[in-house]
Amino acid sequence: MMVIGRDYMLRKPDGPSAAKHFLHTQLVPRAVNLAGGLEVALSRASTRTGIRPAVILGGIAAATVMAMVRLWESRAGTGQRRV
Repeated sequence: MMVIGRDYMLRKPDGPSAAKHFLHTQLVPRAVNLAGGLEVALSRASTRTGIRPAVILGGIAAATVMAMVRLWESRAGTGQRRV
């Protein structure tokens, strides 16, 4: 258990912690760039195919869910065969 004394704020180091600095300088910018890239790709695919972006996104989501369900069922099936 950690006890915080009265002089905690006086002894607190300046600046963010190493973990917070890493999060804000490395992970967040990469996640934003990835999201922006996916948005551009979706927009270009929509323009080329003439299909609305929501329909494309819904199809991708449905395909992902179906693949995960099949993977889950195949793993459950292999576990039952071994018994």
